[in-house]
Amino acid sequence: MSSERVISFARGVPSADLLPVAQIAAATARALAEDPAGTLAYGDGAGYGPLREWVAARYGGTAGNVLLTNGSLQGLAFLAETLFAGSGGRAVVEAPTYDRAILILRRFGATVETVDLQPDGLDVDAIEAMCVAGRVPGLVYTIATFQNPGGATLSRAKRERLVALATTYGFLVLEDDPYGELRFSGEDLPSMYSLEGGTQVLYSTSFTKTVAPGVRSGAMILPSALHARMRKLAIDTYIGPSMLAESTVYRYCAAGEFEPGVERMRGALRERCHSLTAALDRHLARRVRYVRPEGGYFLWIELPGVDADAVADHADTAGVPVVKGSTCYPDGRGREALRLAFSACPAADMDEGVARLAALVP
Repeated sequence: MSSERVISFARGVPSADLLPVAQIAAATARALAEDPAGTLAYGDGAGYGPLREWVAARYGGTAGNVLLTNGSLQGLAFLAETLFAGSGGRAVVEAPTYDRAILILRRFGATVETVDLQPDGLDVDAIEAMCVAGRVPGLVYTIATFQNPGGATLSRAKRERLVALATTYGFLVLEDDPYGELRFSGEDLPSMYSLEGGTQVLYSTSFTKTVAPGVRSGAMILPSALHARMRKLAIDTYIGPSMLAESTVYRYCAAGEFEPGVERMRGALRERCHSLTAALDRHLARRVRYVRPEGGYFLWIELPGVDADAVADHADTAGVPVVKGSTCYPDGRGREALRLAFSACPAADMDEGVARLAALVP
């Protein structure tokens, strides 16, 4: 590791200055004062009841359809185990996509296939072609808004088409939406869950991205039969999620802290994304290609003709860690790409960080 201070583009987390420390401390105190038994007991396997009600009121469905988990990744693991363990099946993901989603789906026996990520989201034509050919997937996993790692957002037209295909062919869509609240430019789009009504489209979100990573609280909205199966799996796995964390998150949200916290984060992310792209334009100019995101945490860059995996290896030593693009594909592609997270890096550090990275590009 370089003796220089680390400027990290690797972790998709908010920096410490964006964490609502005082508000979380106050919410924890209220949780213990207002509901000590509910906060410190095991509780329902589906999660803390008042937070389930808050999630349903904000995102749709009813509290009975909401399953709270230890971060949204735990929810994906439960879903993959429910759908694929012991039986296999086909799961379609975007290429590139979140590397841990690939690992989890494969771990529970899914055959992972890809469709390309385009500037306006996943290639819905390719999914339709699969279905027409008789290769209907069991699950389509998509981070439709401010995709990780690509930063792209699925267009309204593509959302409607994917919903229609899911209804026609009977496959499930998991709309993983941890970043949708973090739009800093452009106009909001309806979730596919709201367009479809929650029969074929499952919805997932995470307070780890909008409140703080350490709360480890995620939420899924599921059809009743699938909810029952996954709730039982949660109980069999860990009896219940962290009631202390979920009760604290509920008090934070119920006190009206969620919106101001998200708004602070949006402002910082807007500034950081602008500083990052300006630095890339300055130091890498025509060597780099990217699509500017309208929200979220990530920028996906392509360096045509460059072994970006090797650049990433050297970047660790230079104190500017990044994520290799090749880890975001299940088939070895992405060796000319990198994922840069701008969420954890203050705007003032972007230029130095990119300058160090650019010096490693041959």
